[in-house]
Amino acid sequence: MAGYEEEAVKFAVFSRILLILWQMVSNNLIPDHNAGVFNPPVRHPVGLGDHFINVLFGGFSHWDSAHFLYIAENGYTIQKHFAFFPLFPITVKSVSETVLFPLHFFMNGHSALLVTAVAVNVLFFVAATFVLFKLSIMTLHDRQLALRTALLFCVNPAGIFMSAAYSESLFAFVSFYGMLAMERKQYLPATLLFALSSTTRSNGIVNCGFVVFFTAKELVSRLRLFLMEFSLQDVLMMMVKLVSTVCYVLAILAPFVAFQYHAYYLYCSEFEREKALLLWHPLFPTDNEEYLPPGSTTIPPWCNWTVPSAYSYIQDSFWEVGFLRYYQLKQIPNFVLAAPMVALCGSAVYSYCRVNWSLCRTLGLGAERKEGDEKPRTGFNSPQVFVYIAHLGFLLLFGVTNMHIQVVTRFLASSSPLIYWYAAHLTRDDPPHSKPISATSGNTGYSNNPVLQQIHNWRSTRRTTQAVLGYFILYNVVGVALHSNFFNWT
Repeated sequence: MAGYEEEAVKFAVFSRILLILWQMVSNNLIPDHNAGVFNPPVRHPVGLGDHFINVLFGGFSHWDSAHFLYIAENGYTIQKHFAFFPLFPITVKSVSETVLFPLHFFMNGHSALLVTAVAVNVLFFVAATFVLFKLSIMTLHDRQLALRTALLFCVNPAGIFMSAAYSESLFAFVSFYGMLAMERKQYLPATLLFALSSTTRSNGIVNCGFVVFFTAKELVSRLRLFLMEFSLQDVLMMMVKLVSTVCYVLAILAPFVAFQYHAYYLYCSEFEREKALLLWHPLFPTDNEEYLPPGSTTIPPWCNWTVPSAYSYIQDSFWEVGFLRYYQLKQIPNFVLAAPMVALCGSAVYSYCRVNWSLCRTLGLGAERKEGDEKPRTGFNSPQVFVYIAHLGFLLLFGVTNMHIQVVTRFLASSSPLIYWYAAHLTRDDPPHSKPISATSGNTGYSNNPVLQQIHNWRSTRRTTQAVLGYFILYNVVGVALHSNFFNWT
């Protein structure tokens, strides 16, 4: 790998090692808070190896990690778990029973799944960093800014969720890779990757917008040419393009629909009840609808909906997710917690639209150069960035109006490369005495890492840089300490 790629990958690995060590220290020094959330007891003998793994990685098994680990071990045996999409637990289960099967000789199944989840998330995180670097080069046309983008991703505010048994790292990897394939005009690989993203998280279905946009952009370009020279063959090509785009979009939506159908089959149609109940945890309450097992004689209300959706019902009934439902006085601390990410993303969208309004008002399909521009713009204000502005703007609007507001930080951090492009854009100016990075330098230390340079020269950096880096680092340090001890975080 060239110097920039190598630096990005090295820093990604280094950041995961630091985060894992800080998690271990925090989890063992700070007593766990009794949050009263899902935390089923382990139904396996606990030995010395399991105690050792708990000391090393115990903080990574809390909050939603407990749900994912339970699903990986037992499958979908309670209704509430249909809010968690299957690709991550399936991946963890498969790797644990194949590549990392020897772990089972030294620890029980739950511990082996936890180790596997952390290991695959480290791999996915490093891969996501590398893919983000490649995507940034193609979109920003600036290798130094691409490097800074990848380095900032390594210390992003949702760092704890990128290493714990959550699906954020996997989602970031397949989403960024799909975006890279789209930039390369590789529609089929992009569709497959976006389909994987919608098998990982529900907001993966939003990625179909990239296929629609790139198709529309291509068709508009062809139409401009057709106006000068029109033929029947051109019309046929456009029709084929439109049909293929519809197929691509349906393929991206298919995993979401299939997952809802699977829930419908288990809960709303005839099913082998005895087989389903074998996997059900005997300690779960029998009178709580959240823990309703498949094959139960109790039919959930969503089965009678015109369009049955377990996911929508669970979000609405068990987590009270809905339009403006989180806007309550008692949630003010959570709004404060999410405020930096909301402000950063809002500022990114506004800043880009202000500079590129003529492009934005044509939905990115108009001329890509301003009058008087001698060459195409590069960096954050590149015309290629528009579709990511639209993507982030939609996710931001949905997040602040329909979701638990504190979740917005990790929701956006794992979905949009634009956050890191804008952060890199804001922090780009180096202190006067800093030396420019050399892509071929073989020096050790942080001479090749502009982010570490700015941290080292903290007092001489601009306030904007201090604010962005301070936010990223603070949320990593505090977030790991709180999350790993069952305190509410993002």
